[in-house]
Amino acid sequence: MIPPEEGEQLGLFPKEATPEPLLCWLWLAHTLGFASPRAERVVDWCDDPVRIWEERDSLAFREAAGPSAARRAVAPGNTPWAFRTVVTQCQRLGIHILTYDHPDYPLALTRIPDLPLVLYCTGDPSWLNAPNLVGMVGSRRPDNYGRWGASSLGQDLARSGVVIVSGLADGLDSECHQAAVDVHAPTIGVQGVPIDRTYPASNRMLRTHIEDYGCVIGEYGPGEEAHVRSSFLQRNRLIAGLVQALVVVQAREKSGTMSTVGHAERYGRPVYALPGDASRENSSGTNRLIQTGRAKMILCAGDLLEQLGLEETAPAPAKAPALSDKERRVLACLKQEPASLEDLSAGCGLEAAALSAVLMSLELCGYVKSLPGQRYIRL
Repeated sequence: MIPPEEGEQLGLFPKEATPEPLLCWLWLAHTLGFASPRAERVVDWCDDPVRIWEERDSLAFREAAGPSAARRAVAPGNTPWAFRTVVTQCQRLGIHILTYDHPDYPLALTRIPDLPLVLYCTGDPSWLNAPNLVGMVGSRRPDNYGRWGASSLGQDLARSGVVIVSGLADGLDSECHQAAVDVHAPTIGVQGVPIDRTYPASNRMLRTHIEDYGCVIGEYGPGEEAHVRSSFLQRNRLIAGLVQALVVVQAREKSGTMSTVGHAERYGRPVYALPGDASRENSSGTNRLIQTGRAKMILCAGDLLEQLGLEETAPAPAKAPALSDKERRVLACLKQEPASLEDLSAGCGLEAAALSAVLMSLELCGYVKSLPGQRYIRL
């Protein structure tokens, strides 16, 4: 990011011009901070980033964003134009910037309270909205049983139409990604480091293969400073938020994997775990998840496929169809509680006839379910 005083001298930060929406999204994400618990509240108040910038000193913004972010919003030098260098870097490196209103932004993340307002992506971002995304996570120091479980389960799931999501870390994350790559299936890596870096560096070749078949995403832009411990814990919420279900292959009771489980529980995602030898510490966490009822036991891919409504002979996964602006607007208005046609019409600004057509299209695509009394719920 260009220092404010240098940018002003170069005339890069015009004071009166209206900034581009992309720059405003980058500014807002920076202003709220990573994993902000108020992100959903801000976009519920207003999902127009230019208007948010223009009303950054308003009471409504302060109430939505909170006092700390409100102070940062009006701090000298914190302007949308300061993020032009980020856009330039991403263009040069072939990195996609996915803002909250971008067609490829994952819809699954739009309804979590600490949603990322901006994601960075390499590879094909359209896989982020594919059906049947399943998280697979586990120990960074697995034993042979854990590696077997990741490879066996991962390959069977990938062959059956599941898109595996994991953290591109050492150990079982890598094994799960590799399982999908081995059967030429898409997989999604979620990073906790800047998007132009790969951690660990030994996974560079694996990352290249992931990008060939799927994509890699993260919240940190190129060259951005990341606080390693907190950034990986924040990364875990994205894995949990993206997926329909989470599979824990092998983990100790006290491990980073358990933070991903906690996020999945918070977001209402079902958790599954592969049982292991009770005498092995590596399997103590997965066994305890099953024992306490926090996870359902999974013995083979078929156990999960049945829950997802898939068959072991299912075709290769397909990308989700592109959604129109009206469809995305309606989905953003819908929550997991039933909403009437009248309420949706008022919230989305669409006439009843046009709204009905959009809802029918979304229902056919499996995004929405109609209920008696002209009520609708988001799936």
